[in-house]
Amino acid sequence: MSAATSAGTHTVTWLIVALAAGTLIWRLLPLAALSRTSLPRWAEEWLRLVPGAILAASLAQSLLVQEEQLTLTWRNPYLLAALPAFLVAWRTRNVLLTMACGMAGFVASNYFLRLL
Repeated sequence: MSAATSAGTHTVTWLIVALAAGTLIWRLLPLAALSRTSLPRWAEEWLRLVPGAILAASLAQSLLVQEEQLTLTWRNPYLLAALPAFLVAWRTRNVLLTMACGMAGFVASNYFLRLL
């Protein structure tokens, strides 16, 4: 291994360590600051909604955007698979059954869309 390659490897390693430390600090600072105080009830209720909002935003993007274009057609296999999965999730609240339904719906929608 040449000296340039070794220096590049060390640089990348230290960059990863620095980024990990920076991420850890940004996550620990609010936790440390808020551990000694209590938030108002409205703030706690609002913060409880954040994970679901993040999941919904990333899910909506993966379902509705294909090749950087909004795809709201019946030929979108992701959207077709999400509809029965949503219904199963809503009625049963069973994560495994919802995932199985979504995967089966995706396979079925891909199969039937290829026939058209």
